[in-house]
Amino acid sequence: MSNPFRIHGVVKRPFFADREDEVARIATRLQEPAAKMLVYGERRMGKTSAIAVAVDQVHAAGGAAIVADLSTASTVADMTNRVLGAAGQTLGRKWSDVATELVRSVGVRLSMSTDPTTGAVWPSLDIGYRQAPLDEQQQTFGRVLDTLNAMAERRKRVLGLVLDEFQEIHRFGGEQAEWHLRGTIQHHEHVAYILAGSRPRLIRRMLAKGRAFYGILDKMEFGPIEPGYLAAWLEERMEECGVRCDKVGQECIQISGPRTRDVVQLARKTFDLTAGAGRADAESVRLAFEELVDEEDGPIRSWWDDLTPAQQNIIRAVAVTTAGITTAETRKRFSLLTSSAVTQAIRKFREDGDLTRGGPSGYVLDSPVVRGWVISKALPDLGMRLPSTYRPDDPYS
Repeated sequence: MSNPFRIHGVVKRPFFADREDEVARIATRLQEPAAKMLVYGERRMGKTSAIAVAVDQVHAAGGAAIVADLSTASTVADMTNRVLGAAGQTLGRKWSDVATELVRSVGVRLSMSTDPTTGAVWPSLDIGYRQAPLDEQQQTFGRVLDTLNAMAERRKRVLGLVLDEFQEIHRFGGEQAEWHLRGTIQHHEHVAYILAGSRPRLIRRMLAKGRAFYGILDKMEFGPIEPGYLAAWLEERMEECGVRCDKVGQECIQISGPRTRDVVQLARKTFDLTAGAGRADAESVRLAFEELVDEEDGPIRSWWDDLTPAQQNIIRAVAVTTAGITTAETRKRFSLLTSSAVTQAIRKFREDGDLTRGGPSGYVLDSPVVRGWVISKALPDLGMRLPSTYRPDDPYS
């Protein structure tokens, strides 16, 4: 029996839950001349999938939209190649001579590549260009965006361009890179920009007064799906595939929430374990979570072993404490160092994406599976034994 849930890659309908308002708003902006909108929120909320569904809607309506994923870029030249590749692969099927126009207009030597699956041809910067001076790479990136705007203008069209994980520009040039991107896109009347990102702390700094993006972007903060809707959707999907549910959706959200992918991952595992019996309940969900924790033992244990003893104690405390993380009570209970040392360590954990704001202690582990592993595998070192599903903010766990 096919599993009704998907968690890998971009998720589209029928595996895509809700987000109708967000998708409609993104699709509208992608077709609006000179639009500039920011879509941001924590990871694993479903932003990328919502954007993909919106782009599909634009194409279905006869429009043009492309997505350049900047998340893996190591240089500005890599970012330029992502935009070039997206333009060549997507626009090459809609607009004639796209690759030729890009080669002619960008102003630096480009190589031509062919997608072995689709046969689409797109240009890319020569590999050596990654070592060019930063300002030269930035100017080339800007010229590529200028060229796309000019191409759309000549065709009397609007081109929707999504720069996914756009905040990565900060890594390559700090505030100067932010101002350069603003200076480029603010003059484009024929490109509609969606700047998407999943590092809210950094993005909020980039939006602050006196910073580059202050006052020029419409904003959409991407939060959790309404719990009642998501719980009902999860159970509906399972029951359509022959598994009767009793409070399954609610339990998945209670253990894994609030991020959509985490919740769906647990529902997916629950379905795998109960499809044969044709019945699932809250206990089934708890067993499924324990199995997820066991499956991730290797990578989590490797991460744990790289932490110092002091860092490990902080993680233990965050996983279960119901008091502030720097209070005297918590520091004594978990053998933590001074308040300033704890604060400094937490700042590093947040920068690395291991911790985020929330919970009674002020912080929570970013991954519910990591939280479950710490509770079940690392707390017994202190003589504490709790179920892996324990949450300090849940009075019933």
